[in-house]
Amino acid sequence: MATYGAVLRRSAAVVERARAHARSTRKALARFARPQSFAAPPDAEAAAVRAVRNLATFRLYYTLLLWVLLLASLFPRRRAAMLFLMAASKVALFYGALLKAFPTSALLRRVIDRRLVVALALAVILIELALTRSLPQLLLAVGIGLPIILLHAVFRVRDDLLEDGDEKAATVGGAGELASVLEKKEDLELGSQ
Repeated sequence: MATYGAVLRRSAAVVERARAHARSTRKALARFARPQSFAAPPDAEAAAVRAVRNLATFRLYYTLLLWVLLLASLFPRRRAAMLFLMAASKVALFYGALLKAFPTSALLRRVIDRRLVVALALAVILIELALTRSLPQLLLAVGIGLPIILLHAVFRVRDDLLEDGDEKAATVGGAGELASVLEKKEDLELGSQ
């Protein structure tokens, strides 16, 4: 009987962790394109800093945007290239799943570096696109996606900037309490219960 309780508690923890991950993903997607999160940068230096920071923060979303645009451009005529692109992306996703499943694995973290896997996947995809004569579709997808990405990266404002009133509350009430209150406020704004 004791093993059943341990299994139930462990599975409940897994379910709760999955719910929290899904909730944070939904929040991140909602924050990604929230209209009040955009403003013109005051000068060129601020625009460059903002772009570099946002490129690092939203690199997964930017990659997904380029991937979807490439798939859409390949769909009408280049189905074989599209299927190969999807297969190559499944291999990269499998590596990401292995990193999630085994977070302390020295083999996955140090020996097989993430940058090496990304570089190899990108090289294989580019070679495949060149062999199937699909480079014009790649250039079209990059030509459409890159300006969108750069505009988003330059005009997207940080979410974690505190206003003057919030800074005073943080010094008086403690940063932990403020963070939990702000998170609850964002939950209510996004419509979660």
